[in-house]
Amino acid sequence: MGVAAEQALGRAREGASHGELFSHREEGELELACVLRPQVGMGSLSGVPYVAALGACEGLEQLGVAGVGVGWPADVVREDGAGLVAHVRTSAGYAEGMFVVCSLSFDVAGGAHADALPADEQVAGAVCSAILARVDAWAAAVGAGRAVAGPLAPVLSDYFDRVTLMGKPVELVYPNGRVAMRGTLAGADVWGRATVRNELGGEVEVSPEQASIRAAQ
Repeated sequence: MGVAAEQALGRAREGASHGELFSHREEGELELACVLRPQVGMGSLSGVPYVAALGACEGLEQLGVAGVGVGWPADVVREDGAGLVAHVRTSAGYAEGMFVVCSLSFDVAGGAHADALPADEQVAGAVCSAILARVDAWAAAVGAGRAVAGPLAPVLSDYFDRVTLMGKPVELVYPNGRVAMRGTLAGADVWGRATVRNELGGEVEVSPEQASIRAAQ
């Protein structure tokens, strides 16, 4: 966990309000962290990182950073496959109600996206504001009963459109680094699980804890 995330987590435990923002820059990395208090049940909180990744993409686009999308499950990546833009991580807890700390780490020292990023303050403001807007809209939809099937139901169509490898050749990789199978990323469900289809038409459904997905090499 980075410095900004630790600060945000500490403040959240002290009762920090929804939307409180923290940032830290060190050795070419810009870390942002935001305290979120979506008014949803505990069972829906697993949807927050996916929703936050959508918001982060939208915030970057507002800054003029084009060509970004979501790397399953909840990272921000270049649509052209040039690499990672930001890791999105969340940590939940309870203090003055449920909270989630959402953190993002940008490599601002180099890489395909670094030159396109404006000043740190602009990135922090735009990205975190967009994440807040997305999370608030999602929480309202959950509260209205649109997430009965699963936490991603209200945003699944948007999420599907944002995942850069959807419909493309991928490798399913176990945590130990072994490639489990090769196939096509065929979908994602309302719980955030991905479906990979092999060349024979067989399908494997995986959660982020079970495996990662990368472009076929």
